[in-house]
Amino acid sequence: MAGQSGNNPSVYTEIIEVTPEKCSGWMTKRTCNRVPLKRGNVDKFKNILRNGDFRTTHQGFALDLHGCLIDGQHRAAAIIETDVTVTAQVTYNLSPDTFTAIDGGRVRTAGDFVAQITEMKQANANVYAAALKILANRTAGHSWTRWTNGRLTAEELQKLVAQWPVPEEHILRLVGKGKQCHASATGLIVAYKIITEVWPEHVADLFVEGIGEASREFVGRDPRAMYTNTMLSVNRGMVSRDSVQQSAQAVKAFNALVSGESIGTLKKMKLGGIKTVLDRRSGEEIQQEYLADRYPEVISQAIIPNDKWLGDSVRLFR
Repeated sequence: MAGQSGNNPSVYTEIIEVTPEKCSGWMTKRTCNRVPLKRGNVDKFKNILRNGDFRTTHQGFALDLHGCLIDGQHRAAAIIETDVTVTAQVTYNLSPDTFTAIDGGRVRTAGDFVAQITEMKQANANVYAAALKILANRTAGHSWTRWTNGRLTAEELQKLVAQWPVPEEHILRLVGKGKQCHASATGLIVAYKIITEVWPEHVADLFVEGIGEASREFVGRDPRAMYTNTMLSVNRGMVSRDSVQQSAQAVKAFNALVSGESIGTLKKMKLGGIKTVLDRRSGEEIQQEYLADRYPEVISQAIIPNDKWLGDSVRLFR
């Protein structure tokens, strides 16, 4: 038995018979645990139960001090579905924060943790978590070719959600815009957060609100229409998973929007590599290394905005 500081009840563990009825009661109180059940994990435990292979170990069930099941939900679901009673270890009165330390690298994904932290729907949390990984790697100074690499811990995600807050309704709006032109919603979130490091949100909204179906209202080579058409053309009706590239294309389109520049098809950034060139002195072919393109910088507010695409009625500064 372990004590707990403050006025909270003490944490304790016991080995008991865990029945389907007890599991049903626990599962009705898992509102604090928004991680969806993974069918494969439930089926794995069902096979173990049906074959009589379940053993009492240190892994069992855990409830927080409110009675919410924060670990063992897949075992509980399997027990309910097979109607099998087992002897297992159950721990009570854990802090609700303990959720972030349970099975972080095995069952729960970054999206699962973000759903728990923000209480967003799982699909929106997945998009948000992917954007947070990109933003974190960018801030760490990594090359854009590595921005999607690595795994974030639950503790890191808690800090990143506070550092780059994005309301769920805003994520839904960007997901909707992405669907209209087959663009990555994760890329749009990343671009929006990068743009708003330099410009106010209402200026970034001028770009976001004008892409997708809304871009049909624009004539000429308005960057919002060009971004939409580029996404439709390049992705051929399918959402690209290259969110870093698409965030860069969105930044380029935004820069053109506020500066009044004309752009053609938005090209992707090129990776680094090796190319064969002809040495002018010797006439021999040599291997020459070239670096990856740089991620575009957001144009500064120091420029004099051009109303070519925005019209006379739009004011960038309030």
